[in-house]
Amino acid sequence: MKKILLAAGDRQGLLKVLPLYNALQEYNGFEPVLAAGVPLPEGEQSGENLADLFGIADKVIPVETSGDTPVGRTASAMKAFESLLLAEQPDLAVVGGDDDVALAAALAAAKLSLPVATVGAGMRDYNRRSPAEINRKLIDSVSDILFVSEHSGEYNLINEGFDEERVFFVGEVAIDSLAAVISRANDSAVVDDSGVETKKYVLVLLDRAAALDDLEILKKIERLVIVLAGKQQVLMLLDPEVAAVLKQHEMEPAFTMVSGVRVRPSTGYVELLRLVKDASFILTDSSAVQTESTVMKVPCLTMLDETPSPATIEIGTNILVGDREEDILQSIDEAARGEIGKHARIPEKWDGTASQRIVDVLEKLLSV
Repeated sequence: MKKILLAAGDRQGLLKVLPLYNALQEYNGFEPVLAAGVPLPEGEQSGENLADLFGIADKVIPVETSGDTPVGRTASAMKAFESLLLAEQPDLAVVGGDDDVALAAALAAAKLSLPVATVGAGMRDYNRRSPAEINRKLIDSVSDILFVSEHSGEYNLINEGFDEERVFFVGEVAIDSLAAVISRANDSAVVDDSGVETKKYVLVLLDRAAALDDLEILKKIERLVIVLAGKQQVLMLLDPEVAAVLKQHEMEPAFTMVSGVRVRPSTGYVELLRLVKDASFILTDSSAVQTESTVMKVPCLTMLDETPSPATIEIGTNILVGDREEDILQSIDEAARGEIGKHARIPEKWDGTASQRIVDVLEKLLSV
């Protein structure tokens, strides 16, 4: 029996390890242990606990972290994971995500000379100012086994000098999470409760509070939303920190008072899936739903210049529109006319069975 510790911090990381926990548990040669940073990510309104959706909320070992800076949080989480790893003595640590907690888990395991595997390896947006990009590179650098979600990850790792025998193309594990809970999402009443109609609204997701903390940028978002509202219904989901930025700049009425615009706090994962699935298209300032929107074939206009998942652009429904207002407006017109994503396909192995492929690889490597 091989003990495997799965570690994650934020929502995106948990979506990569929760289905893997269940897949490992079904195989009698493995004993999975799941650790996550606290507080666990929850929907602001729903109180949704991601682990509970998979029936394993009582299996999660909370990893206490503290600190007001990335360095402080990482150091705190490293100490917590060191204690946990020494107590559990796993045969392998598997890390999901690219936040500070995921990095701490990988570094702590490597420092203790424990083998490390990472889920979603090789993803690069080549923006060295991005904390997530730094974390991804560091996690990969200390990993012994690298599970890749798309072909770009393979190419990146090989170009960076990683041994091909350590790299395994298994597909996107986050799609396993989507497949596991999509029936609950279909039963959700969040679309009706939000006052919009299926496939007749644009979903606006604002997640990056630090990037929005500028009055001129907020004014640009206001103009974009007004244009959107002139074409379709608009539903805006605001991260709590983004909502605080709007309040600070006294910009809340700029959105809540616009006819045809509904504003609500960010939701739990199940409700988010339903809102993504039933949107006409999405306008967002982050890469948070690029994977899900690609599989659901919903056009996604991402106000960034880069993405760690080029497959969502090359064959999916994701469009990088940057931050120039003219470019964004042009893409909005194209999306409103139904001209984006018409020939999109689902990337290879994004089929909801990536977790089982990982289990198959681990069975061979660990000689279970």
